[in-house]
Amino acid sequence: MTSMSGTVREQAEKVGDVVKDQTDKVADLTVKQAQKAEQAAKEQAEQVEEAKREQAEEAEEAEKAKAREAKRIEREEAKKAQQEARERYEGLSKAELSDQLVGRGLPKTGNIDDLIERLVSADSE
Repeated sequence: MTSMSGTVREQAEKVGDVVKDQTDKVADLTVKQAQKAEQAAKEQAEQVEEAKREQAEEAEEAEKAKAREAKRIEREEAKKAQQEARERYEGLSKAELSDQLVGRGLPKTGNIDDLIERLVSADSE
């Protein structure tokens, strides 16, 4: 009976060792899987942050492009308004332009373009 108890005890110890080894392996695998999951989550978070940065940069670039376009349109409109203001005086002679300048108390010296520009400037004030 004693030898049988010893055998049972030895088998029980072997089974215990096998269970302990299996438990250790499962624990190691669980830790490795958790580390992999953590790394994947970290990488995904970094990708999301990068996508947000790129999206912000694209939005900023779109705003700059929109502002540039608005300035371009503004310049075109100002140029068109300037041209329309000049049309009023384009057909007049230098003497007629000078007379208008004198009537407004402005200098009458310069070439025709200078006189027209002076009249247009006075009109806008």
